[in-house]
Amino acid sequence: MTQPNDPRKVKVILELIDHTKKIAEGNDRADLAERLARARVRIADPQIRVVIAGHLKQGKSQLLNSLLNVPVARVGDDESTVLTTVVSYAEQVSAQLVVASPNGGEPEVIEIPPADLKNDLRHAPPAGGREVLRVEVTANSPLLKHGLAFVDTPGVGGHGQPHLSATLGVLPDADAMLMISDTSQEFTEPEMTFIRQAYEICPVAAIVATKTDLYPHWREIVEANKAHLQRAGLSLPVIPASSLLRSHALQMSDKELNEESNFPAIIKFLSDKVLSRENDRIRDQVLAEIRSAAEHLKMALESELSALNDPETRERLKEDLERRKEEAQEALQHTALWQQVLNDGIADLTSDVDHDLRARFRAITQHTEKVIDECDPTNHWAEIGAELENAVATAVGDNFVWAYQRAEALAEEVGRTFVEAGLEAVKMPQIDAREMGAGFEGLKSLAKLEAKPIKAGHKVVTGMRGSYGGVLMFGMLTSFAGLGMFNPLSLGAGLLLGRKAYKEDMENRMLRVRNEAKMNVRRFVDDVAFVVGKESRDRLKGIQRQIRDHYRGIANQTTRSLNESLQAMLTAAKIEENERNNRINELERQLNILGQVIDNANKLAVPTSEPQPAGRP
Repeated sequence: MTQPNDPRKVKVILELIDHTKKIAEGNDRADLAERLARARVRIADPQIRVVIAGHLKQGKSQLLNSLLNVPVARVGDDESTVLTTVVSYAEQVSAQLVVASPNGGEPEVIEIPPADLKNDLRHAPPAGGREVLRVEVTANSPLLKHGLAFVDTPGVGGHGQPHLSATLGVLPDADAMLMISDTSQEFTEPEMTFIRQAYEICPVAAIVATKTDLYPHWREIVEANKAHLQRAGLSLPVIPASSLLRSHALQMSDKELNEESNFPAIIKFLSDKVLSRENDRIRDQVLAEIRSAAEHLKMALESELSALNDPETRERLKEDLERRKEEAQEALQHTALWQQVLNDGIADLTSDVDHDLRARFRAITQHTEKVIDECDPTNHWAEIGAELENAVATAVGDNFVWAYQRAEALAEEVGRTFVEAGLEAVKMPQIDAREMGAGFEGLKSLAKLEAKPIKAGHKVVTGMRGSYGGVLMFGMLTSFAGLGMFNPLSLGAGLLLGRKAYKEDMENRMLRVRNEAKMNVRRFVDDVAFVVGKESRDRLKGIQRQIRDHYRGIANQTTRSLNESLQAMLTAAKIEENERNNRINELERQLNILGQVIDNANKLAVPTSEPQPAGRP
């Protein structure tokens, strides 16, 4: 697989950063130099993260092993992928456990033998009882040499979909996603729901229809799935593939068999859509950072140059700078408009997210209770429980995606208010969604329904209890007519009353069972709402702090830039003629560099209209 030569123009961007950083350091702007240094690290990171996701037992791990021709992922008949596994390039194969620190500090990395990858590492002895966060693997595969890093995630299906939120949480940091679904059947409703949720977060994605070697009807399944995606408005390519054929082809160096496996189509997608970085959020953020820093520096240098060239404009510039400085200082006040917008927005968002979650849970509860009223829950409790837990997991996922999108919209709204307050060069913060993907493995499952089957003896006793009163009552009445206690009338009445008593007992029993089932459902939904509601509020508080700290930092940097401009203007008035000329030349040189930096950054930020290589859409 080939990669275009520097498609992101990283070398150019690094040069822009270095020029700007040198000017920032020469003008004692360590804060801007630090921002540029962080941006340099981000743009120089060669990794392109591709998340492999899907429901249980769809062939995710086998596909990754076959794609790389290295056994980096655990494969088995049970739930094989139980921890997120990150695979990147290195000359030698290695494996590491990333475990949580006991005191809440930075996670610790522990080396393990690569042979241990075939084991369940959640409770690996080297971890010493600490929580294993993820597994990191390096492998010498040609596919990884160009910067690809694959993230194999646990299956999102199963009992209650315990890994759904955690998988959605890694997608905002991903460059692309491969959604895996085998060709044994068409997309299920939970699969379509997950595809929709994931696509809204990570739009660079493809569906890989696996196990085509096992199912002769795979073509019909693929066409049906394409129709499902089209009806749902999801423009995702579907790539049928066979990991088994790919493995055999690599072992026997069979080119035709490799073509039949259709893995070259997956590699082409990775090359055309992922390695080309058509949707490069990191690059856009770094370019915005460069423009912001250059604008700050340019403002101070232009003020000093104007004071040196035209002393008569000094007072006018001084007044303008002081006015803008007051605006920046006002933006730092707790009563600033942008802070009010942020506080009100977070309050509204918290209320809306909580209401949305409760509304979803309420609809699920009503639907489940309706199902319970229409059947005997003792005979269908397993199906009812599975449907309920899947519906709850889907509701939590939808609520997560909606909250993430609303948080990004709020950040944009605060940014607009910030600009309207008189401050320029405002860049958008990156909303960190990794903390938004907390799992809910601690939740209890739906309680069992305690209802024993009715035995024949109980039925007989219930009928006899009702019939006894009927025989006795009608026997006494008919005895006045000269008939005996047991006669056809008394026996018939006993039979009718016994049948009525049996029917009432069955109805009362069914009512008790249904009430117990509904109570279990409400208790389960309340438990989930309690845990998810707390996690949601904590998540939104974290987002509020992120946005607040980001824009407060922008205001601080703007205030400092304006202070520097004022000081530069005052200093310029005191410089002697020779020093003045030298300083003017130096300022003009630096401003020329900054102007070129801003122009190049703006050009790089605009999508190019160059003709694409053959095979690209």
